[in-house]
Amino acid sequence: MKFSNALQAELDSRDLKFIQASDTDDFIEKADVIGAAAWPGFMLNDTVANTYWYLMHDKFPDFQFALIEKITEKWIAAGNSIPVHFENTLENLPDAGWDWAVQTGMQAERPANLLCALAIQILPDYRGGGLSSVMIRVMQEIGLAHGLDKLVAPVRPNKKCDYPLIPMEAYIEWSKADQPFDPWLRVHHRLGARLLKVCPEAMRISGSLQSWQTWTGMSFQSSGEYIIPGALAPIKIDVENDSGEYIEANVWMLHDSNKRANKNEVKENTDND
Repeated sequence: MKFSNALQAELDSRDLKFIQASDTDDFIEKADVIGAAAWPGFMLNDTVANTYWYLMHDKFPDFQFALIEKITEKWIAAGNSIPVHFENTLENLPDAGWDWAVQTGMQAERPANLLCALAIQILPDYRGGGLSSVMIRVMQEIGLAHGLDKLVAPVRPNKKCDYPLIPMEAYIEWSKADQPFDPWLRVHHRLGARLLKVCPEAMRISGSLQSWQTWTGMSFQSSGEYIIPGALAPIKIDVENDSGEYIEANVWMLHDSNKRANKNEVKENTDND
């Protein structure tokens, strides 16, 4: 994979090397170590993800990548994306967000015309230094190498879990110094991304009460809505039917490589990834 001079210089300055799933047989095993530190446990139980995630690495290995420290050979960040076909205007991207992208990409019958970001995962000790911006730029250039100049992302705002009772439609209007309040939305914004819309059903996770108790370490003895650590919204518990359901809203954002800002004009986010 050949990057632009600017991006390659950035990787070199950080002493990082790039690897794709097609380059090594143990990619999934090593990337999973990064992912385990990035997500709340219950988020690993999305039905669509559990059906397609590992198959996706086989079908689209060039779109799954990691960054590795050259000196230590430590895997510090992993990125995942999938090519998809979408015919409508981007402002009408599906409400099902992340789940739609994975399922559509894996069941594709027509050539892709978009690249959809699925995950950017960074080890905790390496967050806060602008690495997330580098990961997005890598993903963009992977798309360009495959003739896909538009990168869409069902973004999971990383501070929304602190405000689970606030609707996503209201949260995305919050600001800080004339920029998005949320750090992850702010990273995308600073790289020139445009907010398209909320995708209110980006991920759907269902399970029995015992499953939810195992995933969260909490007790659910009455029906109702519960706030759980790491969730962007409350989960709904139905004791009578022995079920719990979590529906997560994300935010569709667009990185258009034809309109992106010059790197030198972009202020890197160095306080949060």
